Amino acid sequence: MKRIGLLNLAAQNLKRKPFRSIVTVAIVAIAAGTLFSATLLISSVQQSLKVGMKRLGADILVIPEGAEESSESALITGVPTSFYMDESVLDEVRSVPGVDQASPQLFIESLISAACCTGHVQLVGYDPDTDFAVSPWLEENTQGPLGDSDVVVGSLILANKGETVKFYGQDFNVVGVMDATGMGADESVFMQLDTAYRMAEESQQDALSALDVQRGQISSVLVRVNPEVTIDQVAQRISTNVPGTVAVTANEISRSVTDRLSGFLRGFIVLDVIVWVMSLLTIAAIFSMIVNERQREIGLLRAMGSNRNYIFKLMLTEAVLLTAAGGLAGILIGGATLFIFKAVITASLGVPYLWPPLWYFAVLVLGTLLLSVLTGALASLYPAFSSSRLEPYAAIRQGE
Repeated sequence: MKRIGLLNLAAQNLKRKPFRSIVTVAIVAIAAGTLFSATLLISSVQQSLKVGMKRLGADILVIPEGAEESSESALITGVPTSFYMDESVLDEVRSVPGVDQASPQLFIESLISAACCTGHVQLVGYDPDTDFAVSPWLEENTQGPLGDSDVVVGSLILANKGETVKFYGQDFNVVGVMDATGMGADESVFMQLDTAYRMAEESQQDALSALDVQRGQISSVLVRVNPEVTIDQVAQRISTNVPGTVAVTANEISRSVTDRLSGFLRGFIVLDVIVWVMSLLTIAAIFSMIVNERQREIGLLRAMGSNRNYIFKLMLTEAVLLTAAGGLAGILIGGATLFIFKAVITASLGVPYLWPPLWYFAVLVLGTLLLSVLTGALASLYPAFSSSRLEPYAAIRQGE
């Protein structure tokens, strides 16, 4: 006799018990969605740290004492901040043994009514003569250094190249938009240090928006360390030799983000393990019931010429269809949830976020689907084997 198509027969069998099929799909979807979204979150944070730290280009960030929390928030999530110290700190840092390069930056919060933005953004003044963070990007993406009225904006600033933005009554030309990093640079506006000082001086004409920034003040010093010494050694020397400052290493910033995320991820992992175990047990129980319910059907298929291998593959096919559907649903729901609530999640956890490359998405989707299918195959293995061992006559009699 001509064999009945496995996929067609398996699909028809699943349609006969829609509620049971939906419950199985839902359980697998929860497990797959949790795994997919947690893995995507981890990789996105790691991707953002990798890109952001490379863009920062510094081994150490020197800031005033007491500004550690606000500086980290500004660097990681783009929360605007303002704190200042005398520029004499720059020379003191440069004199520390092991410091190879040092460059100052000035942080200024924009007004809420800034023409380009819906809220505060971070204005960053840098010294083009010593800078090694912004200048390399300018060399690759613009025709030259910034002019007195030029700015470069982060990827999340609502301004395009060639447009004009206004800060503290001053118009600035946008000459470039930086690539996304997932970190605070995406919500920052970069200008020359002298331009920032001039903007602060001219803001004094309006008492309501006057900036309390004096020429000669800076907010931080970016430091590159000589390769012959360790970063931690130089950071310790700076903290000891330059009073009133704190030296924060790039590794400390990355570790801070990782520690902040670890507790959240541990909960995800525990939940995911519980749900996967539930999925295995549920699928195994469901297919054991299916074998008991369909003994007569299995006996008839055997009597009509279907061999044991066909029955075994039929049960596995049904399990694979259910878990594949659950895996796909979980990926879609988990991905959509992360996309919609990304801002809420990153703000509550205080972590940066940058979507990984497309190839990683493809690998993660395929891996999650494969794990879902393997879960179904493993859980249904014994029921499928036991159903294939049923003798036709005995199965028909027991199923009546």
